[in-house]
Amino acid sequence: MSQPTTTFDPISFVSALVDTYGEQGASDIHLTPDRGVFFVQDKKTMQVPNMGHLPPGVIEAVVDRIVPGGMQRLQQLGQAGASFDANQLLGLARNDDGSVRQRSAFRGRVAVRQGFNGVSLTTRIISRDIPTVQKLGLPQSLAKTIERPDGLFLFVGQTGSGKSTSIAALVNAINQNWETHIYTAEAPIEYVYPPGKSLVTQREVGMHVPTFAAAIEDAKRSHPRIIVVGEILNAETARSALLAAASGHLVVSTMHAGSTAEAIDTFISMFTSDEQPLVRTQLSQVLRCIAVQKLLAKTGGGLAMAQEIAFNTRQFSQLILGNGDRSGDMVLVQQYLLGNGRQEQMVAMEHSLVKLVRAGSITEDVARANAADPKMIDELLAAAELREQDQHRGGRGRR
Repeated sequence: MSQPTTTFDPISFVSALVDTYGEQGASDIHLTPDRGVFFVQDKKTMQVPNMGHLPPGVIEAVVDRIVPGGMQRLQQLGQAGASFDANQLLGLARNDDGSVRQRSAFRGRVAVRQGFNGVSLTTRIISRDIPTVQKLGLPQSLAKTIERPDGLFLFVGQTGSGKSTSIAALVNAINQNWETHIYTAEAPIEYVYPPGKSLVTQREVGMHVPTFAAAIEDAKRSHPRIIVVGEILNAETARSALLAAASGHLVVSTMHAGSTAEAIDTFISMFTSDEQPLVRTQLSQVLRCIAVQKLLAKTGGGLAMAQEIAFNTRQFSQLILGNGDRSGDMVLVQQYLLGNGRQEQMVAMEHSLVKLVRAGSITEDVARANAADPKMIDELLAAAELREQDQHRGGRGRR
């Protein structure tokens, strides 16, 4: 890919990067003021060959074209975000020979910020094709949860753990097969849902509506079955999500947390101490499922997904109510997932990691590094090997 010139088109420049590295399976593109262009693939951040330097003004020109309010808004706020869609921004374009330019196969989620070295920009690469539940390998239990008539369905994990992709796959399955209304509020819009049997309303916070909470309030007056909330970050959004979940809607959202127990604790901690008892009660009543995701570098390349899945059974709802000991409550949730929860289709992260180790997808070291209790990985692996040996001996005994 050649260096852009001072007369380059910033939209075509970003679109070419997104398409080139999207086809290679990269997840992100970084534009930096002092070290050129980087891409992220399989959790590794690598410099784009022959693009170790960008001419002055390139990133600023991209910001002015992509981000609402451009550089003026960035200078006011210090950071900004936007969705990127070259097909919408460029419209119908033609090549030098007059042929119609191939439409971009990818969209982007842009985050731009001012820093010590100047303005830098990150674009999360998003395929226009929403993967299916089957392609992602999501369990049937989650596919059944998205069919629930109401409640709160949370996907949690670090940035880049595939939360939005899993939600899009599940919601699009409803979109393609159910005659219903799906309402999304995102910051910014990531996947664009194709026409299906459902009516889909997609709104971008900051462009179409001021806040997630305001979008949820409008959604409740729009007769949707599913309300997708991009992220729960504060008490205002959390409160609106709880009320919508309790009023006959399935609210699907994301949070940043490393485990089921941490997600529950983080959600409740958004509220004041006076509010928390009521919030615990409300959450114990409306929560349907928490799915924790980690995307891990596979042995031999690619990514493997580990998932912790908790359903709000009668016993689990008692754990949400707690006993007044915050750290003790979190331990009890983890113990339940490792023990009795398995009988109710729940999956502890440690069990998911061990399954990936035994399949040869990840190493034992990777599993330990991503487990809340690394020693549990060793115990579960040893137990699995003993079961395998017993089965082997039993099989020989029957011959």
